[in-house]
Amino acid sequence: MQKDKKKIYKKIIALVSPLLAVTFFLLPIATVRAQLAQGLNAVNQTAVAAGMGGGTDIITIVGRIIYILLGFVGVIFLVLLLYAGFLWMTAGGDPAKVTKAKDYIKNAIIGLIIITSAWAITAFIMNALGGVVGGGGVGGGGGAGGVGGLVGSSGSLGHGIIEYHLPERNATDVPRNTPVIITFKEAIDPASFIDGWTEETSSTAVGLNAANVKIYRTGDQETALTTAQARVNYTYDMKTFVIRPTELLGSPTSNVKYTVKLVGGNSGILLQGGGAAFSGAFSNGYEWGFEVSTFLDLTPPKVVAATPYQGGKYARNVVIQLTFNEAVDPTGASGFFENGKGFTNIGVRPNGGVGTPLNGEFKISNQYRTVEFLTADKCGVNSCGKDVFCLPPDATLEVVAKSATLSDQPPQAQFTTQGFDGITDVVGNSLDGNANDVADGPPFDDYSWSFGTSNEIKLIPPKIEETVPDATPGAGQSNRPLDEKVLATFDGLLQASTLNTEAAYIEPRGPGETDPDTFWYSVGMNLLTPQNTPIGQGEVASKGQVFIKHRPYLPSDEPPAVQNYYNPFLLSDIQDAYQNCFNPA
Repeated sequence: MQKDKKKIYKKIIALVSPLLAVTFFLLPIATVRAQLAQGLNAVNQTAVAAGMGGGTDIITIVGRIIYILLGFVGVIFLVLLLYAGFLWMTAGGDPAKVTKAKDYIKNAIIGLIIITSAWAITAFIMNALGGVVGGGGVGGGGGAGGVGGLVGSSGSLGHGIIEYHLPERNATDVPRNTPVIITFKEAIDPASFIDGWTEETSSTAVGLNAANVKIYRTGDQETALTTAQARVNYTYDMKTFVIRPTELLGSPTSNVKYTVKLVGGNSGILLQGGGAAFSGAFSNGYEWGFEVSTFLDLTPPKVVAATPYQGGKYARNVVIQLTFNEAVDPTGASGFFENGKGFTNIGVRPNGGVGTPLNGEFKISNQYRTVEFLTADKCGVNSCGKDVFCLPPDATLEVVAKSATLSDQPPQAQFTTQGFDGITDVVGNSLDGNANDVADGPPFDDYSWSFGTSNEIKLIPPKIEETVPDATPGAGQSNRPLDEKVLATFDGLLQASTLNTEAAYIEPRGPGETDPDTFWYSVGMNLLTPQNTPIGQGEVASKGQVFIKHRPYLPSDEPPAVQNYYNPFLLSDIQDAYQNCFNPA
């Protein structure tokens, strides 16, 4: 019997020791943070190049293998325990069989204890290692709340100063290399986000103002990013700020929840012209949470629609529009170009692409998925009294969106003190302009197309074809799902930069809706085919659909003793792709 025990113990040690050895072998790597992060990225790039996805880093893979093997060995001991019980039950009082069963039970319990201990040690080391790789205490904090709750410090999104942000509220499966991006409705003092900012500071700076912007693991504000743990840059209009942690968020082995807190009041985030950005009912600031996954985003962005379409001839007040399949970095996709200077990541040239680039503004909108170009050539006023800008008449124009220079770890683009020199997604993957699923860099992945203009100006205003809920009184406006998006499908393409939370919004009313700082909403646009289906790669969009995403509605009583009402509004600020304003009447 003692020999049997020794054999069993030897088998346990033989099975468990290699697993623990691998784990302890990985532990010293954690001390070399920069080299480890670089190595993980390199492995992921190799996986992508081999067509294996590359969405999960090597530590995650090793951890999962160890967990699987430990689980398998644990199952063996569990089966052994059940077998011992069977022997005992069928021993029929035979002392030898009972003794044998007891020994099996004892050995199985010892084995399970060893496996459980090995599992705990492995989990501890892998999570510790993951914390180092992920930035060691980067996270999100308490108070963000869950879907459906009346959470304070949230109404600034939509009703207040905030236009949009990424990750979204309560987002899940957020890649570990995702930055935090916030867009405001007014220009913000950069010193509110960048520690020690002055007029001479680069628009890309390492030095988060950690007193005003707190990013920490949910429930543990002590883990908030420090000034040196994030790089901040901002758009030309000082409305959008991109916060990139210097190390990966989260863990390679388990999802991690985060909170972002923006401090309000006169000592918090300030407007560029002075005064508190968060004031009045929203003076407590703004706070939201999201959950980071275990994987990295290593997929380059693609263009899904470019209008005016290739080869056509259009009225000269048409808006040039590029829409991507995912959010792109706003600092590298927006800006002014004037007299040969300024923003050059996208360019519009007359004379078939050989002329001098046109002066104008590139605006990013639609939750960072659409970029539009308006020239500086004012050619009239629309029916709402707003300026209309025109392209050159009877011209052939070429538009080129540049892919970014690749780093030594593609698809990641090279990041300099001036940011990216081409279009990237929000995590920095360079544009896949030729849609071959690989980031080839310039000039291979530059995206270009050409079209013509006439001497005409189109003056037909857009109309709504359909809404959800139905806008007709009494037509299905009651008993709506609490999280249902508001939708409005128009009869043509829209100017995405006019679709914002001032032009489209929801007004909550009722006994449950007394605090404006608890109801949030955001606005975006879908591109649809003539059949009202979302466009796919290579399909032609003919309609724009406005959507309003919001905090879940509060339910009303039945019978209607307590009623909460929600009124969507679409204003004349909404314009179509020819800068004609919508007439709500």
